Amino acid sequence: MGIPGDQGQPLCSASGDCNVQQVLKYNEASSIFFVPYRGYGTITSKEDSAVSSYHSLQINFRHAFSHGLTFQSAYTWSHAIDDSTSTFFRTGVDDSHLSRWRATSDLNRTHMLVMNYVYDLPFFRSSGHALVRGGLGGWTVSGITSFYTGQPVDFSCGIDGLSSGIGEGVRCNSLGPIKVKKGIYNDPQFGPTPTWVDPGTIGQVRFDQLAADGQPGMFGTVGRNPLTGPGRNNWDLALMKNFQLPWFKGEHSTLQFRWETFNSFNHPQWKYVNLACSGATAPGQPCSGTDNIGNGEVSGAWSPRIMQFGLKVLF
Repeated sequence: MGIPGDQGQPLCSASGDCNVQQVLKYNEASSIFFVPYRGYGTITSKEDSAVSSYHSLQINFRHAFSHGLTFQSAYTWSHAIDDSTSTFFRTGVDDSHLSRWRATSDLNRTHMLVMNYVYDLPFFRSSGHALVRGGLGGWTVSGITSFYTGQPVDFSCGIDGLSSGIGEGVRCNSLGPIKVKKGIYNDPQFGPTPTWVDPGTIGQVRFDQLAADGQPGMFGTVGRNPLTGPGRNNWDLALMKNFQLPWFKGEHSTLQFRWETFNSFNHPQWKYVNLACSGATAPGQPCSGTDNIGNGEVSGAWSPRIMQFGLKVLF
């Protein structure tokens, strides 16, 4: 390939003939030698060309106050699809054809169920004993309960010292069904650690896929957002009671006691997953083993149980 002005550049012939893909794949020279406008490392363009669609089923149920209970629930099944979620989208692989990145949106949550409720406990409210009625009766439970699936998670591959034939990054290959597979792995640093996906189903790109030749699987076969991350099962609860105060003479006064808990049952709710293939992984090999310790493991969680107490005087 002849590049005007490349005469005498390293890795090119005296006449300016260069094997550009070979140079870029092996990172033998900066891509600055092959750009159309010399002196500019990057020229960023922005265009309103993304395409998205959203489909959903939404159900809402509300139980008006009766028998001491107020209850409301909302359920949504949805699928958001796009080829770019953010206002500035760059994969670092091949952004010339956005259609390649059409997939489940970064913002998608397939199932969402949220419930809120307030319930006046009926126990001891009518007790004939004033102390029992005043201390054990008249309590109210309220809360917000949420169940929803996780957001999509993405990952990419890359071999140390190599790039694609256009000097950019690459994707991974699929070596099997990429799906959630929960388990426990005895991590050499952290001990028994929950896992979210089998890293053996994800493979490093093959060397022949680095070429910018338009062949199927060019720059890797795995698309965008191939996996769904951890969801949530969260209960925020409150227990409260109003005590009538005999103060302020003829004025009505109340002391309200509140005990509130967030993530009330204190069960782990995973948040992040390690999904990265080491650059030391050989071409075509699975992203597991000693070069990828920790890959596929859960790496973070939502906050543990938090409790707070409060007193409020109303008069």
